[in-house]
Amino acid sequence: MKAVIKKIFPGVSWQNPVINTIFKMMDPADYIVRLSRGLSNLPAYSVRVRSNGVNKQFGGQNFHRFGQQLAKHLETNANLNSQSKVLEIGCGCGRVAFALADIVDDEMYIGMDIHKVSLDACEATPVFKRKKFRFDYLDVQNDEYNPDGTSRADVYKFPYDDNEFDAIFLVSVFTHMLSDDVSNYLAEISRMLKPGGVCMITTFLMDKGQEWPGISFPHHEKHHYYYNHSLPEKAVGYYLEFYESTFAKHGAKLSREPLWGDWRQDPRVTSTSNFGQDIVFFKKE
Repeated sequence: MKAVIKKIFPGVSWQNPVINTIFKMMDPADYIVRLSRGLSNLPAYSVRVRSNGVNKQFGGQNFHRFGQQLAKHLETNANLNSQSKVLEIGCGCGRVAFALADIVDDEMYIGMDIHKVSLDACEATPVFKRKKFRFDYLDVQNDEYNPDGTSRADVYKFPYDDNEFDAIFLVSVFTHMLSDDVSNYLAEISRMLKPGGVCMITTFLMDKGQEWPGISFPHHEKHHYYYNHSLPEKAVGYYLEFYESTFAKHGAKLSREPLWGDWRQDPRVTSTSNFGQDIVFFKKE
């Protein structure tokens, strides 16, 4: 189904009113399957596909599993515990937040996103209300996901204090952002992290090649490599050195070797992240 949708409706599928109507028609059947799996608290299928893609989203099992896996990475590699104050940039409709609701204390999580429908879904979720999790709108322009945003990502200042968070993480955010925008975000992340705090980023790293059967990055500008010439934000990759050198300017350094994702679909690159993308961790000194 994923290949058919991409062929008929190129770009972000849910932005097409016809395919979005189809997604909404699938919501009742999706709910029945989720109910049988004990996942009835997850957002509707038509909402989940907006920030998580169409592939294997029906029934909520993958949504739940990947949220749990990413939360485990935060516990293992970012020292996350019940008293950690956490910021997620690009929270979508709460994939990781659901898992963190069982880990962090009340009022210790803030999620931000540029997509208002996803934020509305989070704010309406009973478990997030009970935990007093907070969800803020990230009013940043992005050609693919938020073309009407009023702020530029390369100059945006996050509305949080210096040294406020123990952990900050971004899942599939920098995979849609260009060099100057990412550089600004890394400076802001470093500012907002407490000393000793850790940032987790999922990304496409170019260090093991740029051309793969599943996806390639043939175009290059500044520090970013990208897939689609007409819409660069469709899929963007970076070398690890870009993250290292940029973070180093702001007092953070790589805290462990990268965890490699399975997006390359190449047996020569062993996946160690249990996730589609590569994962890197940086610690503020």
